[in-house]
Amino acid sequence: MKTKTTLLLLSFFSILTPIKPLVLIAVVSIILDTCFGVWRSWKKGNKIRSHRLSHTISKSLLYSGAIVFIFCLEKFVISDILGQFIAVDLVLTKMFTFFCVVTELKSINESYESVTGKDILKAFIGFVTRSKRQFEDFKD
Repeated sequence: MKTKTTLLLLSFFSILTPIKPLVLIAVVSIILDTCFGVWRSWKKGNKIRSHRLSHTISKSLLYSGAIVFIFCLEKFVISDILGQFIAVDLVLTKMFTFFCVVTELKSINESYESVTGKDILKAFIGFVTRSKRQFEDFKD
């Protein structure tokens, strides 16, 4: 009985192998957001509460579970339909993971801006705009 259960679990996890990097990316972004949130609280002199830190665990489980659910839905239900229009594998799963990471990056930016007063996203957009203009001038 024990070997059957082990085989069943190994089979289940082998099905989820394609999304392991996506789940890892989402969890790393959550951990980075937590680190920036703790840094912000420390710099602002706020107390760091275990209740707020426990949100990291629930958010990680929620994101991971949602990524697994979307992967199963996409892989076993709608992959044939999507394959007719889009040639990218796991496009919905990748889009959802991207949405999760962008949400966490926005939160990291808010924490950083709260402490330093500098908006990283605005600076990055300005950098890309200047680089694009310089590239266009170089091309001409």
